[in-house]
Amino acid sequence: MIYRIHIKSQASEDIERVIDYIRDELYDPMAAQRYFDSFDAKINELRFNAGIFAKSIYKDVLKYDDDARHVLYKGFAIIYSIHGNLILIHRVIHGSLIKS
Repeated sequence: MIYRIHIKSQASEDIERVIDYIRDELYDPMAAQRYFDSFDAKINELRFNAGIFAKSIYKDVLKYDDDARHVLYKGFAIIYSIHGNLILIHRVIHGSLIKS
């Protein structure tokens, strides 16, 4: 199945904060663009393989949806849920923030 993706505004803001930090605090706009592109590519990969990741057992993930899942990427957790053929991206948070 090929899924459609909807990125919630909070997840967009999460990614934007990471990119802004790299661009403005680390003074590396090219790295910021590469980071953005790689996040975009990883999220788009979920169109084809979102179902292979198990439902999360972590409360910090399940608070977004009872069936939420997460995939770790570059130290961040992309938290999403599947609703039919739609993937909702809820948040993109640092992986260290996920606790049981």
